[in-house]
Amino acid sequence: MTIPKGSIFGFLGPNGSGKSTTIRMLCGVLTPTSGTGTVLGFDLLAEAETIKQHIGYMSQKFSLYEELSVSENLDFYAGIYGLAKSHAKRHKAELIELTGLGGKEKQRSGVLSGGWKQRLALACALLHNPELLILDEPTAGVDPVSRRIFWQIIRSLATGGTTILVSTHYN
Repeated sequence: MTIPKGSIFGFLGPNGSGKSTTIRMLCGVLTPTSGTGTVLGFDLLAEAETIKQHIGYMSQKFSLYEELSVSENLDFYAGIYGLAKSHAKRHKAELIELTGLGGKEKQRSGVLSGGWKQRLALACALLHNPELLILDEPTAGVDPVSRRIFWQIIRSLATGGTTILVSTHYN
């Protein structure tokens, strides 16, 4: 498959059909047993670590640190991505605004509702300005209002030039 820059590509299929497995291969987390492929021009087998530096990934299960606050989770991921403090601070503020997390920065992420947790996970996946954002079932188990808000954010990211691959069983 080829996904044009700045587009949203839906990876649709029922639960258990291999969407998450394929995504893990594209992220360089799971080694394919056969075949070839590239992500952003990088070879899946030979350049898996390079791929990880250029993509943002959000899993279907909340995978952030629930005992950390919203702000602390963002700071932690900024450190993992090796962002300069000045860039991290500025981009963190932009992402808090984009995702509507303003006013929740001091809340422990473990007490957030499912929709707010997904917005935080999205902000963390975007901290390093990835060229490709991969979302694995991002709105599973999220209420309809939160789902709509999440998709509004996704569409605005695509309009801004981010390429998005999203798996879902919703049609």
